[in-house]
Order: sequence, then structure tokens, then C-alpha cells
Amino acid sequence: MSTRDEGGSGVSDDFKKAFRHHPAGVALLVTLHDGVPHGLAASSVASVSADPPMLSFSVTRTGASARALVAAEEVSVVLLGEHQARLAVDFATRGAPRFTREQGWHRSRSVLELDGAPLTLHTRTTCVVPAGASWLVLAEVTRIHHGEPAAPLVYHDRTYRTLGPPPVAEQDLHRT
Repeated sequence: MSTRDEGGSGVSDDFKKAFRHHPAGVALLVTLHDGVPHGLAASSVASVSADPPMLSFSVTRTGASARALVAAEEVSVVLLGEHQARLAVDFATRGAPRFTREQGWHRSRSVLELDGAPLTLHTRTTCVVPAGASWLVLAEVTRIHHGEPAAPLVYHDRTYRTLGPPPVAEQDLHRT
């Protein structure tokens, strides 16, 4: 077991390694900014409040997609299913195809929709906070689109994964 001193680059490296071992659901953050679609893959989406329904996400300050997401009034948070790993890779890779018809994208009203997405949370940005080299965005959920149910796509240790069968039966979790 080892520890590092505060402020050193070792702490930053250890921090990144620590979160590689923390599995998280995968979402696409998408918006239309000045009529142009922008988006990226994220594992930083978190529930903040149920009343009113709010969520948060963070994006690094580099790149046009992050700037467009932060500048947008509305952002759609597309929660991906296990069958959408290739799409997550595309949205995490600079220069890869995004928003193609083959991927299932279309415009509905003034927002982007993804066919086959288990859930899409449409949000209105309420606050953007600079946080180190990132922005933390708070957004109120204004509408939820329920698609076809699917097991979630999870990101763990730089790999997209699916959840296997539970290690403990559901009824065993509730024993007193």
C-alpha cells in the first residue's frame, strides 16, 4: 500500500487510476448548437435531485463538442444500452463518424433522437461551474423518452462492458 503527497503529479495519476476501477454507466451528451450537432461519450453523469429532477455531468474544457455542450441551453443525455458499445467508441474517438443515419440518429422537433436508446433525458442547463480543467454542468430534466429496455453499457478500466448476472440473488439482498 502506498500514499502520495498532496499536490504532486503522482496524486493526479493515482486519482485517474482510482477512477478506472470505479465502473460507471455510459451516456452520450448531445446538442444542436447553431443548428450543428455536437456530442461526446461520458461516464460522468450523476443524479443530483429528484424534486426538481436534476442531473450533473462534467466535460473537459478542450474540444469543440465540450464548448458547444456548455454553451447550449438544452442538452440531451442518452443513456446507452449494452448493444451500443460501438456507438460509445465512435463518440469517444476524435474524428470518428457521429450522428449518422446508420447509427440511428434523426432530428425530432429541435433535438437529436437516437433510435434504440433505452432512455434519453432532455435537459435545460441551469448552472456551469469551472472545476479544474473541466466544467461541471447542472441541468434540470424537462422530458424523458423511454425507448426499448436494455441492459446498461458500463465503462470500467478503459473498457466498455456489460453487466453479468447478479452475484447475489435479488431475494437474498432483502433478508433480515
